[in-house]
Amino acid sequence: MDSSKHSKIPVFTGENFGWWKLKMKHYIKSIDYQCWKIIEDGPLAIEETDILTGFTKVKAEKDYNEDDFKVAEKNSKAMSILQRCVGEAEVSRISGCPTAKQIWDSLVLVYEGTSQVRKHRIDLLMQQYEIFHMSKDVSINSF
Repeated sequence: MDSSKHSKIPVFTGENFGWWKLKMKHYIKSIDYQCWKIIEDGPLAIEETDILTGFTKVKAEKDYNEDDFKVAEKNSKAMSILQRCVGEAEVSRISGCPTAKQIWDSLVLVYEGTSQVRKHRIDLLMQQYEIFHMSKDVSINSF
């Protein structure tokens, strides 16, 4: 499918990460579903089995065949999509990531935090809600 037929690319500028994340997931799936799976699960390792030992090892790039290059291209395509969909400030944050999954995971970690950070944020909001009250001498409008 030609990506030029798709709607405008959602660009992340540092705000509304949850909205951007959802839009990107569907945008990438609409362009190339396999690219989304690489972002979500990580790239497929290009491996070969040693005939003598029966052990599987990562294949050297110099030994890639046409099918191996197609697999490797999917990660590169997914990385390219993600790099085009973030603002200039975010490019420096993700420039050292060697895979599309690592790009995605680093953005999620920075903007959503770990599960412990999210739990702490929820606890903090609950505490603020519980102590939230209006004084008797304050009107509803001024409150």
